Amino acid sequence: MEKVLLSNQEAEALKSALEINGGDKAHVISWHSQDLWSDKLAVLNDLDLNTVCTALYVGYEVEPGPEEKVMDYYQSLDTSREFSADWHKSIAVSHTLKLLNIHIKGNNC
Repeated sequence: MEKVLLSNQEAEALKSALEINGGDKAHVISWHSQDLWSDKLAVLNDLDLNTVCTALYVGYEVEPGPEEKVMDYYQSLDTSREFSADWHKSIAVSHTLKLLNIHIKGNNC
């Protein structure tokens, strides 16, 4: 069984839920099965029981946020090629908008 992928907000909420319940995973699962989460933990109510159980017992990874996706993209750019600076900028802007889930007619949609 593989680790599940959680958003940063979901991971923080799950961590808080464990702390509040003294690290008792079974108690966290009991609360989750009854949709008892509120306030900053309410994001857990959107996760299915299987995902929460897998996250608690197998583990989870935190999905990179938009900022991390953009930083990874810029670090992966190969600027050693002999392309024009304008071409690099155009591709970089379009891909950055995609990573940030921003759609601008005439540019990236």
